[in-house]
Amino acid sequence: MLNNRSTRGALLCIFSACLWGFTGTVGQFLFQQMGISSKWLASNRMLAAGILLLIYIYWRRGKEIFDIWKNKKDAKDMLLFSLIGMLFMQYGYFLAIGHSNAATATVLQYLAPVMIVIYVSIRYHKMPSFFEFAAVLCALLGTFLLATHGNVKSLSISLLALFWGLLSAVALAFYTVFPKNLLQKYDTILLIAWGMLIGGICTNFVAPFWHLEGTFNFVSIGCILFVIFFGAMLPYLTFLYGVKYIGPTKSSLLASVEPLSSTAASVLWLHTHLESIDYIGIACIIATVFLLSIQPKPKIKEQKSIQSGPPA
Repeated sequence: MLNNRSTRGALLCIFSACLWGFTGTVGQFLFQQMGISSKWLASNRMLAAGILLLIYIYWRRGKEIFDIWKNKKDAKDMLLFSLIGMLFMQYGYFLAIGHSNAATATVLQYLAPVMIVIYVSIRYHKMPSFFEFAAVLCALLGTFLLATHGNVKSLSISLLALFWGLLSAVALAFYTVFPKNLLQKYDTILLIAWGMLIGGICTNFVAPFWHLEGTFNFVSIGCILFVIFFGAMLPYLTFLYGVKYIGPTKSSLLASVEPLSSTAASVLWLHTHLESIDYIGIACIIATVFLLSIQPKPKIKEQKSIQSGPPA
């Protein structure tokens, strides 16, 4: 029944993931058919979403939104989270789309959980579990198939697409595990809002909002607004409510709908051509989410991480 908390939570998470996935495809449409710069969209999506989210939180909480800047350590951590995590995660993702397509960029970003497994294993001198080891192998195989189509002598995607996609995955891993101390004091949505604002301000030095390139008409402006409102604001809020209802583990598992929705939208709407081996690679990387979700709970106490869902 729809009034069941678990059902509502699951539907909210799936809805959010579908919006994130479709956002990448809308970005691909803007880059390929409207000539809009991927750097400009990534930069100003963060800037606009950050401003609007902070206005929303200010309306709800008032001057509390500035409390994070009153503590030097919190302010320093917030800057690191914004500049290393949020900035490169968002910027890398859209540049990867610009150099390849939404499906490939989204799937490459889903390597982040495997990078977290590797980090935890090194950090705590702990061998990966069977499921973690299997997830790492699946991720490596999937990336290899996507990047080379099984031919070690050639790349099927550009080096820039691979670089930006992997960089966004590294940034997402950092974004997920770094702000554990901040999360003890502040809401997730507040960290996301400040992170987007700071990331957007910094990247505006590279792609300022007044430097317009490409075709700007009702269609392209509508798509840009969709990317901001339905790709950055609404899904973050609905996903957080989903996490509240069903918890972070199930939410993260349901968020794996994102690369599926992105792939489906790219193929059906933009007619992106994917080889059979691409689908195998995508399936391998998505399988890592399921493998990591069914493993037994680790002996090491799990640290709180930012449960905001995928960043797309």
